[in-house]
Amino acid sequence: MTLTAASWQLDNGLAVKAISDPAVAAAAALVRIEAGSFQAPVAWPGLAHLLEHMLFRGSANFSAQDGLMGWVPSVGGRLNATTQATQTAFFFEVSADHLAQGLARLSDLLAAPQLAAEAIAQEVEVIDAEYRLLRAEVETRCEAAQRQMFGGLDAMHRFHIGSRAAFGNDIFALHQALRQFHQRYFRAPNMTLWLQGPQSLAQLHALAQRCGSRLPSGNAAPHEASPPLTAAEDYTLSLPGTPQLRLVFALPRSHSRGWLRRLERLLLDEAPGGLLARLRAQAWCDAVRLDYSRCSENNALLSFIFTVNHGSAAEAAHIESALLAWLQALQMLAPAQLAHYERLANRDFHRLAPLDQLRARAFGLPPVEPNDDWPRHIAALISAPRRRLAVRPDGGGDPREIQGLPLALSPFAGAALTSTVEPFRFFSFSAALPSPTLPAGLAPLRHLLPDEAQPVLLLRPTPSSPFSDEQAYGLQAALRPGAADLAHREGHLSFERHQGVWLLQLAGSHALLCHGLSVVNRALAVLPPAILNEAARNLRHTQLKEQNDIAIRRLLAQLPAALSTPTSAAAQWHATLIGGDGELKQSLSHLLYDFPYSVAAQPPRPAHQHHRPVTLTESGTEHALLQFYPLPNDEAEGRWALRVLAQLYAPRYFQRLRVDRNVGYVVQCAFHRCADAEGLLFALQSPTFNVEQLQQLTDEFLLQMRHELTHVSASELAQTQQALWQSLQRLSTESLQRAREIALEDRVAIADAAPVTLTQLSHWQQRLFQGDDI
Repeated sequence: MTLTAASWQLDNGLAVKAISDPAVAAAAALVRIEAGSFQAPVAWPGLAHLLEHMLFRGSANFSAQDGLMGWVPSVGGRLNATTQATQTAFFFEVSADHLAQGLARLSDLLAAPQLAAEAIAQEVEVIDAEYRLLRAEVETRCEAAQRQMFGGLDAMHRFHIGSRAAFGNDIFALHQALRQFHQRYFRAPNMTLWLQGPQSLAQLHALAQRCGSRLPSGNAAPHEASPPLTAAEDYTLSLPGTPQLRLVFALPRSHSRGWLRRLERLLLDEAPGGLLARLRAQAWCDAVRLDYSRCSENNALLSFIFTVNHGSAAEAAHIESALLAWLQALQMLAPAQLAHYERLANRDFHRLAPLDQLRARAFGLPPVEPNDDWPRHIAALISAPRRRLAVRPDGGGDPREIQGLPLALSPFAGAALTSTVEPFRFFSFSAALPSPTLPAGLAPLRHLLPDEAQPVLLLRPTPSSPFSDEQAYGLQAALRPGAADLAHREGHLSFERHQGVWLLQLAGSHALLCHGLSVVNRALAVLPPAILNEAARNLRHTQLKEQNDIAIRRLLAQLPAALSTPTSAAAQWHATLIGGDGELKQSLSHLLYDFPYSVAAQPPRPAHQHHRPVTLTESGTEHALLQFYPLPNDEAEGRWALRVLAQLYAPRYFQRLRVDRNVGYVVQCAFHRCADAEGLLFALQSPTFNVEQLQQLTDEFLLQMRHELTHVSASELAQTQQALWQSLQRLSTESLQRAREIALEDRVAIADAAPVTLTQLSHWQQRLFQGDDI
């Protein structure tokens, strides 16, 4: 069955956009309010951001613990909110049968937030901690520098994050400002509700009516007309880490954003003849991404963000020249080529989870629409005001407070643009697939769910094999051209890290899988110097990015290595085929015989690696603590109990350390899987509590939970296990994610586990936190 969609406007003015997708088990909702940071009064910078936080602190009919923030994780869902320049959004994803309960909480927090004075004071501290963290974040400072390069909108140059100093000490006045902002903008005519799930459109309409009726009516807040943005200055921003070149275009208003998703797909195409392949061949750039940022009703910034290797003026001129020539070439794409890239872009879009699809529709890059007037959009982009931002460690300039952030800006050192002689090549047609010659030998290949449609082949180093990041990045670079070719043929090839494990994924038809594995064998047989050089650059870029990330993310990046314990001398790999028939398995087994690494038979039940608890810390301007308690064995009962404990611990940990103790912006307790180990993860980052204090707070929490667990009510335990069972039964409909859930996570074994009693749960709590001998 295919997607069906409808739009309505309710009597109170709420716009509703609904998508029925019978193939999915999850449902998602998103409300977008047409007001963001730029609409906050000048006297209250950060007010919109503070209100976003406050709406999760309790509403008329739901306490903070039973509201959306506490309830969604308890039923196995996920949620978040975002305050952007001109829009604010709240969104969540749960199983389909929980959608109505989630919408009741979402509508209540939007319509009737409590805005209690004590909670306001606490959230001011949380935002102040977030502000300190963002002052050092590379991406936040780059975005601020980009806004400085354009004029015409004063709000672009103001401080919007919020801080203790900006909010002041008058909580009564701050409460009044929050109420006024909420009453002005949080009205049904100023909002749009998106719903997506397996329900019929009639059922989604009924849910929208019930949710929307809680929202106050009135008039939509008028939008202030803003003139087109004007190009001001090019800049160099001095920041540690990998050099970047950002070419930023000021786009005029457009009712359609779908064309941007096709543009992104073309930009990321790694096939020979494209922009990225050319830049890599010259060692000017190794990665690029596209960023869209709405600034007003009439304006947006579109940034082409290049990861460069030197940061020189000549390099920047070569990249800019190539981009402009490439954009000119895009105007000449034939209808068949436009249709092909539309299919690729929309295929990527529909691989997203329902919640991520709604986010893309609401404020990101929505799916491409046919007949989208592509040449006009590209012509407008080419002629739009454009500015250059070079980001490099030695940029010079003294840091100044700009938009509340320390920015070291200096003039951009440019060079003359160069002409591009060689034309770009774009996909035109797929030649017939050559049939690979099958080796005589056979390699071991585990086969799961035979005859299921959408076969996927997974290849990975065995847990006991030595396999370095240098090797991994070499394989990744070598496979890029083949992966691009397979993508154009409706297949998939990738080599990426998932849950701390390097994983080669190959998907497609029977013929495409065989062709793809043959391509992999040839590409990995010998890595030429150019590939090794590219791999070394990519690894260096990743390491620099991690070094300059926030502290808790640096610790998370270290966890796979802390858990990995290679025991064998030579690298061996395991291969698993999920789906497909016996003939496909036989063909792939032959082709795996030529795989450059030894493929070993995978035991029916892999040997469990016993891991000790891991503690990682970092001290500085921000203090971070990461603790990981791995499960002592892989019994189904223990794996189930671990997930139940995570569901019970997570909201209590957040309440005590984030709300009651106000430790900092990062407070997390969650089930976590990394490097084949499953366990409970605790993560804290604080500007005020040192590492020893963070450790003590977590230890105290664990002691409290030893006592508290015995008093968990039968109804809470039953509800937790029921929600967990539903989430584990719900395998992904996206073939690659589903294959990982089956082959790597062994979801089926956990879902078949029997519910645990409180006595059993206490036993596993003791095993997890105190060891087998206690």
